Amino acid sequence: MKNSPRREWHMEARLEFAKNYVDFGRSWEKVIFSDEKKFNLDGPDGFKYYWACIDNTEITMSRNFGGGTVMVWAAFSKHGRTPVCFISTRMCSQKYTELLEEVLIEFGESLPDSDFIYQQDNAAIHTSRLTKAWLAEKEIELLPWPARSPDLNPIENLWGILANAVYANGRQYANVQELKAAITAEWRNISPDILQRLVNSMKNRLIEVIQNNGGHTHY
Repeated sequence: MKNSPRREWHMEARLEFAKNYVDFGRSWEKVIFSDEKKFNLDGPDGFKYYWACIDNTEITMSRNFGGGTVMVWAAFSKHGRTPVCFISTRMCSQKYTELLEEVLIEFGESLPDSDFIYQQDNAAIHTSRLTKAWLAEKEIELLPWPARSPDLNPIENLWGILANAVYANGRQYANVQELKAAITAEWRNISPDILQRLVNSMKNRLIEVIQNNGGHTHY
């Protein structure tokens, strides 16, 4: 079956990105990877499509409670992570830039090289005129990011690790406050070694993209 024109375009963009950055080397240590993720009282949102943990642990979950939802934003680099931030499920560009002002700037300045590169996906609030203007005003270098490429963002694997811990042994939560406390505690418990391993995986991810002619990786 032939790929659709849109899929072919995405694969071409992924391939171009991989070729441009496969030799990025130690510059990956300057990159701050970010993402949002929704968690429910009885499991993270979109479990069927959840990206694997780096140890390929498989998560299974029953869905009994429902009702409660928590959206989080966080970012990390090879040298550390931001706090996990609880945000609205309907965050707008203004609130997003306020979050970056409050959290990202301070985190970036704490890194060994404060001249960091910021990674975000192509969600509407990330690519809006307001957000672009804010990033330009703050002189934050943005990593160009190919659409539909969660397998290239190591924070997706970090979400999987966090979910494994938060929902260990099929644990579910009676209310949002309990869920937030668990997410916060388990995020803090993630080993710095894991952050380093994830960032170090970037070259291999891009090599796979090139080998697969723009296709997805096993990550």
